[in-house]
Amino acid sequence: MKRKYFFSIYFLLTLNLKGQTTNPIKIPIKISGTFGEIRNTHFHSGVDIKTQGKQGINIFTVKDGIVKRIKVSKGSFGKAIYIEHNDGTTSVYAHLKKFSDKIEKFVKEIQYKNKSYEIEVYPSTDIFVLNAGTLIGFSGNTGSSTGPHLHFEIRDSKTNYPINPLKILNNVIDTLRPKINDIYLYNVNNDGSYDLLKKLKIKKVESDLIITDTIQNIGRLGIGINYFDKQDRSNSKNGAYSISLKINNKLIYNYKMDTISLFDKRYLQLFVDYKNWYINKNKIQKLFTHPKSKYTFIKKKFNGIINVEKNNVYNGLLEIEDFNGNKIRVKLIFEGKKIDSLKKYQNNHNVKSKYEYSFKSKNVKIEIKKNTFFDDINIPFDYSGDTLDLGKNLYPIDKKIKIIFDVKHLDSIKKQKSFISFINKKNKPEFIKTKKQNNIWSIETKKLGKYTLSFDTISPSINPLNFRNNQSIRKKKKLILKVFDDLSGIKKINGFINDKWVLFEHETKNNTISFDLSDLKINESDYRLKIIVSDYLENEKEYNAKIFRNK
Repeated sequence: MKRKYFFSIYFLLTLNLKGQTTNPIKIPIKISGTFGEIRNTHFHSGVDIKTQGKQGINIFTVKDGIVKRIKVSKGSFGKAIYIEHNDGTTSVYAHLKKFSDKIEKFVKEIQYKNKSYEIEVYPSTDIFVLNAGTLIGFSGNTGSSTGPHLHFEIRDSKTNYPINPLKILNNVIDTLRPKINDIYLYNVNNDGSYDLLKKLKIKKVESDLIITDTIQNIGRLGIGINYFDKQDRSNSKNGAYSISLKINNKLIYNYKMDTISLFDKRYLQLFVDYKNWYINKNKIQKLFTHPKSKYTFIKKKFNGIINVEKNNVYNGLLEIEDFNGNKIRVKLIFEGKKIDSLKKYQNNHNVKSKYEYSFKSKNVKIEIKKNTFFDDINIPFDYSGDTLDLGKNLYPIDKKIKIIFDVKHLDSIKKQKSFISFINKKNKPEFIKTKKQNNIWSIETKKLGKYTLSFDTISPSINPLNFRNNQSIRKKKKLILKVFDDLSGIKKINGFINDKWVLFEHETKNNTISFDLSDLKINESDYRLKIIVSDYLENEKEYNAKIFRNK
């Protein structure tokens, strides 16, 4: 009932989505990321709009509404604003450089009150009442952005389900068809595990039609694709709007990226050929579903499994379409002959998904809950010299694994400055927040690999970039410094001028902090600057300088 209720609400919303709207940006719309496309950890919940490779482009609200939420964070969306509209939708504008003057003043008052750069606030409904086309901020590169752009979303205000923003954006020019790089054939086992059989040979016979060699095999088969889509004004390689697969004119796999749930990401690792993407960096999207997966945009009956019986022939049609209706088609023929190489499915696993497990050796223990893994797998359990090796990160994980270290062999100083770390591909330790209960330390993780105990006694570094001690800052707009910690990472930053706390914005991508000198309300000409930076092991560094304005 709940699912039907959502789709009826969604249908009503789509009737009014276009309504009285304006684009969030006045320059030509160039898309660098499409709705629903696959990212490393999630399905993209909006569209990314290019801002000419620079920051500071004016951003406008797309409809009449009220500011519902404002969030400032070092990661994720960075500086983001959420505006609720009277048609039942909420628009989201993320990675902003700064907000418009009135909103910026409101935000900074809260930051100074809380003495924190990171805040989240839900303003009263009467504080910011906006008309469509009102300036709300300026484009930027804050948070987890990899370059200047606007991340723009439309959400259902009741369910918080993202809706495809292309439904309301105007003048998005796209006359280009999606392009297929490769097509792959899989053997699919009943439990959802699969084996890659081969890459198919493909040939383009028309501008919108590709054919493959005849596929000769029997059993439960599946198709995987490596593809991309582009728009006329952009060279970015994006995901498509719709993909369908028919066998003998019967639809067996189909979705349209009209709406998704933020919880669909739970099954992202099942949506792709996990080993090929995460290990070999080959992004293959599977066109068959795992029996344990649940997506809001794919009906369960469309599992994509092609059941090929001996001596039978099956005609397949794969269609990939973008939001503007540009389409590429692939014709496939399956013959029920046992010719193509088939890997034998081996069931020699030491971890069955339906059971819970506890492995212990010397000073380390791991606990695995029931249904932690989607499939039955084999995990090595090797422990030597405070290092636990769980093998390569080859398998999708649904629930967190608990790793426990007994650290009674460490002295008091090491206990204070140590933590459990993950050893990355560069053989370097990565900090993990560790729960410490006397001698029993633990973490929870959704990643296989190597874990060890690491020791951090080195304080962060602080270095000024655009000023120096005993220097005039009269012509400067900001004070910029580089802060860096090479192990556990920066946890706290506190800045003071003449003993009064001041706001330093932390940009983690380039390890800089900056103070906007227009915030300086102290009516003096000489200033004592003090900055205290600490890492997650409470190693602390203090920087002091004297600066002045009127000399």
